[in-house]
Amino acid sequence: MDIDDIIKKQREERDAILKAILDSKASKKLIIAGAGTGKTYTFKKIVEHYPGGKHIAMTFIRLLRDDMYASLGEQADVRTFHEFCKKILHEQKGGIDLFPKLQLVIEGDARYLGHKYKDFSKKFQNLEEDAPELKFFLERSTYYHTVSFDDSVYRMLVELRANPGIVPKFDQILIDEFQDFNPLEVAFINELEKRGNILIVGDDDQAVYPLRSASPDHLRGKYHSGEYEIFVLPFCSRCTEVIVSSTNAIIKIIEDNDGLQGRISKRYESFVELKKEDSDKYPKIITAHCSNVQTVTNFIKKRIDTLTAEETADSWKEGSEYPTVLIVGAKQYLNAVNDRLEGEYQNYKYKKSEDPELKISDAYFLLRSNQESNLGWRILIDFLLANKEIKKVVEKTTDGTTVKSLLHNDFVEAQLEIVETLIKFREKDADIASIKAQLKALIEAEYFEEVFTNFSPIEKEEVVPDKTKPSILLTSFSGCKGLSAGFVFIIGANNGVMPKDRNNVTDHEICQFIVALTRTRKECSILSEIWFSSPKDKKGQWIPKQQRSEFIDLIPPGNLDDRGNIKSKDI
Repeated sequence: MDIDDIIKKQREERDAILKAILDSKASKKLIIAGAGTGKTYTFKKIVEHYPGGKHIAMTFIRLLRDDMYASLGEQADVRTFHEFCKKILHEQKGGIDLFPKLQLVIEGDARYLGHKYKDFSKKFQNLEEDAPELKFFLERSTYYHTVSFDDSVYRMLVELRANPGIVPKFDQILIDEFQDFNPLEVAFINELEKRGNILIVGDDDQAVYPLRSASPDHLRGKYHSGEYEIFVLPFCSRCTEVIVSSTNAIIKIIEDNDGLQGRISKRYESFVELKKEDSDKYPKIITAHCSNVQTVTNFIKKRIDTLTAEETADSWKEGSEYPTVLIVGAKQYLNAVNDRLEGEYQNYKYKKSEDPELKISDAYFLLRSNQESNLGWRILIDFLLANKEIKKVVEKTTDGTTVKSLLHNDFVEAQLEIVETLIKFREKDADIASIKAQLKALIEAEYFEEVFTNFSPIEKEEVVPDKTKPSILLTSFSGCKGLSAGFVFIIGANNGVMPKDRNNVTDHEICQFIVALTRTRKECSILSEIWFSSPKDKKGQWIPKQQRSEFIDLIPPGNLDDRGNIKSKDI
């Protein structure tokens, strides 16, 4: 079959699949959609098929939410789970705050009250409804009049079970990334699907969140339940032929060796009409076993510096922008490369995981909005009082007594003076220098810089990106979910890292590797290191002779441009 016939056949089949989805009268539909196969486009077409209808689209990742919103716009209510739950709870229960770090506060409360409770999130995620941890967490979060991520979904689930009518009827309920859902979220969706036609999308080859109790088995269960009409999107419009064929080869070898058990079998093909030019230009996956991290960095820099104007321009096309370069790896490798790359390029960002630690600024933000906030005062005393005093306060709050009323008047007045000073930052034409001086005189020295930086309205001058230059993004394996890039570099591709244990390779490690690989629009380079410096607290001792990841050996040799062992002088 010549190329024109292949293009025609693929186009006709793709159009037929979309038509079948749109024409389906099934109230429950399940779409299996591999990386880059057009699920967002499909969502858009479904919503357009029901103009003027009431639709909601949900996922659990903000990045994916943003992507869906960019596509669906005002045609659907696009939210993360937590946003949706907070909205309904707010409507039903009155004002309620969402504070993502609430678990840290309640963990502290448990310790002060003599409870050995832990893993609150796991208990919620796994729907362990009889666990005492859930009862304790809900009591404390009610006291603080605040929810966090997992308990907001659980509270919503309980409300839905008791009164399904609290959620309006929808014409279409669109659910994304179902392979990464945990039992709590699955139970929530099982209740929500009673409120309208539901379409669930997922791919068990991209299940990368085991740390949040997620499992692809929930997707597989719905696939085999007989309750859903099944559709498969087989054509990848993102990746080149070498990426798609390598992905298929990796999966086959893993399955032949009893990995990915229960996996949903699916077709996955490069969409020739859109990807032939790139497939011809970038026919190989590049691999190199670098002498050290500096060599890895030099390898990446050389490729960035030799990108053509056309390759850069492709990534900046209006309406379909994506990072020109994406660097994916474990934290220690990202940090090492970032130390050497930061400041080298204008359009550069290191996407780090959010800081989970409580800060004294968290307390002042809450108190600036509500000077009676139990949570605000509770966080504040964590920083300013001795443990013995905090314990006494927490013990007395179990009957509902407010934190503020349990504190010494002089302490309260001193803190409220700081809060009033911080409120001045909101005033029009605020005298920043004067407020800064007042704040410095009021707040403990060790906290001044943090608080001033977080509250001051002085903004860094916005840097307008130079779209003639490449954009560069560094992120983790889980952080690259929902992204794509022209040129992908997978770093730290060593045994002991990816995978962590050669004798116990997990499915989610395979899926992480597949996800990283399939972010690629043009060219992928997989880089390992022979030597890697250990953390500074070990005096820079070198970890010798690392082996390149056995995952690389899963890729057909004919798909690789293997540069072998290289040193910086070879680049």
